[in-house]
Amino acid sequence: MRRLSSALLGGLLLCSVASAEIMDRIAVAVGTRAIKESQIDRDIRLTAFENGGPLDFSATSKRQSADRLIDQTMIRAELAKGSYPAPPEAEIARVLEKIKQARFHSTADYEQALKTYGLSDQELRAHVAFEIQVVHFADAKFGNRGNGTFFAWLDGARRASRIQFHEDVLQ
Repeated sequence: MRRLSSALLGGLLLCSVASAEIMDRIAVAVGTRAIKESQIDRDIRLTAFENGGPLDFSATSKRQSADRLIDQTMIRAELAKGSYPAPPEAEIARVLEKIKQARFHSTADYEQALKTYGLSDQELRAHVAFEIQVVHFADAKFGNRGNGTFFAWLDGARRASRIQFHEDVLQ
């Protein structure tokens, strides 16, 4: 009986290990915030979709994505401190419609492109909403001082933060 129990236990352990899934790994720690591997993957997909380019999951592309997401983390932290409202749905819809008209011949082409890039309409909509919100934020915070002031602020925010890359995730 003891032999059967050990064999059964061993089999159960083997099954549980075989069905275990890898959890989403932290790629970058930005202060107390984490950028996960799945966020880098999604950013690469969104960027390629926006640019109409190929998907590239190379180490260089992952590092570029991580840098973009660090900037976004800084901006999101600043947005949380102030009263910077989300853009109205009508503005998001207008921008999405411009993207569709500029790049796609039909709704079917647009939907196929989303599938090709592994994105949902909801993910693209959230991405566009954030981009619009960043433009509104930069206008409200920096006004006519220009992009240079915005990027100087962003560089300062990065320098003031503890940023730790987990290089094994970015390979």
